Amino acid sequence: MRMMKKTLLALSLLGLTGSAVASPFYVDTGTNWDGATTGTSDKVCDTCTSSKDEITYIYQSSSTTTDTNGSGALDAGDTIFTSGGLAVGSLSNNVVTGFNPSQNFNNDNDNGYGGSNWLLSFSFTGLVGTVMEYTPGVSLELAYGPYGNFDLFYTTDGVTFSNFMDIKVTGAVTGSGGTLLAGTVDFTNVDALPVSMYNMFNSDGATCGGLTGYYDIWLNCDGTGLPLLEINFLADFNTNASSIVVVDNGAQGATLRGNHDGSAVFNVPEPSTLALFGGTLLLLGAGARRRKA
Repeated sequence: MRMMKKTLLALSLLGLTGSAVASPFYVDTGTNWDGATTGTSDKVCDTCTSSKDEITYIYQSSSTTTDTNGSGALDAGDTIFTSGGLAVGSLSNNVVTGFNPSQNFNNDNDNGYGGSNWLLSFSFTGLVGTVMEYTPGVSLELAYGPYGNFDLFYTTDGVTFSNFMDIKVTGAVTGSGGTLLAGTVDFTNVDALPVSMYNMFNSDGATCGGLTGYYDIWLNCDGTGLPLLEINFLADFNTNASSIVVVDNGAQGATLRGNHDGSAVFNVPEPSTLALFGGTLLLLGAGARRRKA
């Protein structure tokens, strides 16, 4: 039964990685970093990028396990606790590396994205899951529940980081191909910032009564005055197997550290995809709707 649940969960998440899930978005930093305009480029606005489908990134992770089943070794059934991104490493190794489609010459403008202008990063802590399978040197499969904090940051100097948006984690599964993590965009515990920074990410498709900013959608389409419109997030974390270091301390648990890369998409669901996402979130244990502070 456990293997069946894990397989169903993985298949449901994998089914969401197709192009139908990726809703186009653009990023408006409020600053024209490269001097290009809507008249000279394909930017959505002078302070915006062009329309994008996904973000790409690299990050580091650190995990510890508890010998839950008392076997005296790391194996199936043990509890695992995982943190990553800026929570465990520097910006150089934990950063959004770019967007897809990426800028090339005068196409698919990134509004000067990069280390000399502006960067995006993230941090996550408190992911709690279960080791589903472990064969030393061969495979490690994990399943995480709806726990943890996932924060996104904006920086223009690599020193000051503004937490402008969060992801409410609904669950994740890890297998031979890496980790698929699902969640929804959330602004309940972000830094005190101008509203324009909360609306840095914008939908380039579905809107909330004409509103495109992710914060405006979250705030207004909450299922009360306007229909509930949750912005879903699906991240594919690829694991560099050769860089994963596992130290099995027997009954004292194990530690795991690794380097990863991957990509993530946002989805502002149309009715047809909303049902698909809803089924997946149920499998991930997300039974509660978003609540505003």
